Amino acid sequence: MAIVMLTAVTHVERKAATSFVFDTVNRLGGWIDDTRMYSNLMNTIRMTLPAGAFGTLVNALEEGGISVGPPEGLGDVSDPAIERMATLQLTFFHDEPDLKREVPSVPG
Repeated sequence: MAIVMLTAVTHVERKAATSFVFDTVNRLGGWIDDTRMYSNLMNTIRMTLPAGAFGTLVNALEEGGISVGPPEGLGDVSDPAIERMATLQLTFFHDEPDLKREVPSVPG
């Protein structure tokens, strides 16, 4: 079974948008498996969600100010209750500078 791939963009503040995605996935009976944050430009969120909930997820994110492209890899949903793994690549548009993180020096 293929992983469902979603891409999205938003002007919503990144922490608020990420929390909104988490809350929406949980409300729809899914859960977050992992999150990767790439500075303050993009998050990749890995989730598991019932197959029948992807349409509702896309609609809810759109209503929350997150523009989502059509899901790729969803295919025919013969059993809407079956759990499907998915990724959401969420790109943030803003005027903030790139995040700078100090990396401690390692003795060596």
